Amino acid sequence: MLRELDSLVDFSRAKLQWDILIILATKGPSSTTEISQTINTSRKSIIDAIRKLVDKELVTKVKGDIYGLSEKGEKLLESFDSIMSINVTDKPDSSIESNSISLTNIAEYFYMLEILKMALLNKQITIDKASHELGISKQTLKYYIETFTENKLLKVVNQESVLGKSKKIYVLTDESRKLVSRLPELTRLKRNLPLKILLKLTGSYRYEIALTKVMLFNVISIPVLMYLKDQLGILEAIWLYVIILLPLLSIFAEIFNRI
Repeated sequence: MLRELDSLVDFSRAKLQWDILIILATKGPSSTTEISQTINTSRKSIIDAIRKLVDKELVTKVKGDIYGLSEKGEKLLESFDSIMSINVTDKPDSSIESNSISLTNIAEYFYMLEILKMALLNKQITIDKASHELGISKQTLKYYIETFTENKLLKVVNQESVLGKSKKIYVLTDESRKLVSRLPELTRLKRNLPLKILLKLTGSYRYEIALTKVMLFNVISIPVLMYLKDQLGILEAIWLYVIILLPLLSIFAEIFNRI
């Protein structure tokens, strides 16, 4: 069931599409302007997302600029409603009950996938850095992480820094690794070596953040390199190599994610 839902709307990449589906399910047929105002997103982004949903036959045009759920879209949300928990172990029923996540809303599933992706690719995550990259408050992320920790999808570890200060990091558990193996998107990420290298070099948790850093680095580096041409010696060659390497890693990371 999870694979079927993920194939229709990629949870980890298309939260905006899910937001639109939920609005249409709760409010009924709505205009792109109404949807834009409801979720505080640009109308252009809404139109682009709706176009994709129309292509997937999940949304249909009612009239003019007004859209509503199609029969296929209604069935999709009914299917999602039927999944009130994700079993992540193969233990007896009593154990399964304590090791499941209640899908109270799609946002919870979205953040679960994003957190699992970050922990999978980076081995460990911290609330401060993860909240910054996801663009949400520390309190919000802490709520989700504590929920997933209680359900044994994440494990908290106290790590001592170089200065002797203790900080909490979160790592995957055996249960979450079983869940990862069931989701195609996460399975692809697990073997995406270029992405792992890119995240390591840029000090990022997510591909989108790493890509932004690469673009910013190149925009700044190329003019500086041209200005200091023939003055840096061997450093110029190394700098140029990095300027070429990072975009190549970004391209291969995206290619590997589609294989």
